[in-house]
Order: sequence, then structure tokens, then C-alpha cells
Amino acid sequence: MHEIRKEKRNPEKLQVLLSEMAEPLLTESASTDNVSSHGMRVRTHRLWKRDTHLIVQSSEGELWGRAKVVYCQALPANTFALGIEFVARTGGWIMRS
Repeated sequence: MHEIRKEKRNPEKLQVLLSEMAEPLLTESASTDNVSSHGMRVRTHRLWKRDTHLIVQSSEGELWGRAKVVYCQALPANTFALGIEFVARTGGWIMRS
């Protein structure tokens, strides 16, 4: 059965840094499409595998989270939409509406 998401997503654009937990020193800059208390959708230039565990950090460094990749969708111009689910996070990822 298809699960319907009921949680509101905030469309605010944020710059984030992504890195694999296995290689935390290799980071990629990405931007969010939307953010919720359980995860986010980001635009990236790298193909990420499902269930990859990530460290997500805001570009200013004040917000961080551990997450896993839920999906990676190919987009035009060799970019990808990445759906990630938080495993642990700081409380400030939900931005003002």
C-alpha cells in the first residue's frame, strides 16, 4: 500500500554539505528542495546508492544530522534529486514558513 506523507515540507533553500559516514572527509556541496523534521530532498551532482549512510551539515556548520539515502532520482544536466531520511539530527532543521 502506498504511504501518503502528511508532514508539511518547508520549501526553503539551504546549502548543505554531504559526506558518506564511511569517508567523512570527502564532502559534496548540495542545495535543498525541501526540509521536514524527518528528512529532506537535495539536489546533487553525484549518484548516491540507496541506504548509504550520510553526514549532513548546513553550510554554516550550525546544523548537522546523520541520515540514510531513501532514493536517488536522475534529473537533467547530470544532476540528481536525493531523498534522505534523518537517523539523528539537531533540532533546527525545520525552518520558518
